[in-house]
Amino acid sequence: MRDFVIATDSDTEIPLSFADKYDMPVFLMPYTVDGEERLFDLGRNTDIIGFYKELANGADAITNTRPPADIAEWFRDIIKGGKDVLYLSFSSALSGHYDLSQMARLEVLEEFPDARIEIVDTLRISMGAGILVMQAQQLKDEGKSLEEIRDWVIDNRQRAHAWFSVNDLNYLKKGGRLSGAQAAIGTLLDVKPILKINREGKIVAADKVKGTKKILKFFLDVIQQNVEQPESQTAFVLHADNLDGAEKMRALIEENVNFKNVVIQDIGPVIGCHTGPGVLAVVFMGKPAAS
Repeated sequence: MRDFVIATDSDTEIPLSFADKYDMPVFLMPYTVDGEERLFDLGRNTDIIGFYKELANGADAITNTRPPADIAEWFRDIIKGGKDVLYLSFSSALSGHYDLSQMARLEVLEEFPDARIEIVDTLRISMGAGILVMQAQQLKDEGKSLEEIRDWVIDNRQRAHAWFSVNDLNYLKKGGRLSGAQAAIGTLLDVKPILKINREGKIVAADKVKGTKKILKFFLDVIQQNVEQPESQTAFVLHADNLDGAEKMRALIEENVNFKNVVIQDIGPVIGCHTGPGVLAVVFMGKPAAS
């Protein structure tokens, strides 16, 4: 039986240190700032803080995809190294990348019929997917097979909770998730939308909170109502140029929930293109998502 690797893309936003530790293949996803295409490399060379400063100064930022030929070349390089691939992709509901990856897979398997490339749709993005990637690598370290890990991700992807708050509603308006009137009223009333990734892998509005201070309490309530076995897992507090909010969120979690660890991490440019600076998010494993 051939050895295999866990592979992913940079839209899962796994920590760079984790990717380096396991020499994990990561397909770099693109975004464009004022017409200049860039690749998000988990922060190795990407200036994440600089990106949010560009947004604050009025830069136009969008996300896009890379062609199947690029994905095929990435798969091909791994296969030529003598290993099969279990690729954990960010949500198919948020991009055409998953479908393009399936096209690339078929192309490469025609060239290497004895190879194996399995692609799993995590139905999550950012560390909502990354937390599944990290657990998959742990299972591989424990000696689990490609099939066992693939099935675990499929069986547990609905347990990956990812909840976001957005500071500037105009980025959601730009992305078509709020009308201009809703954004204007929400901004005037200091209403902060709470977003989540639902069972279908889409980012949807979950609730509204008036005032920044109430966001922290909302997230804590969500964690306490949904978390399972916190003592054996790491929770993530994500932020987009909002370190102060992230530190307050971590402190509140540590005071009230017995997680093994709580890690603060930057949100990369891909999510940032759609939500803008100031975002705060929590990611953890818990009860299967109800909706």
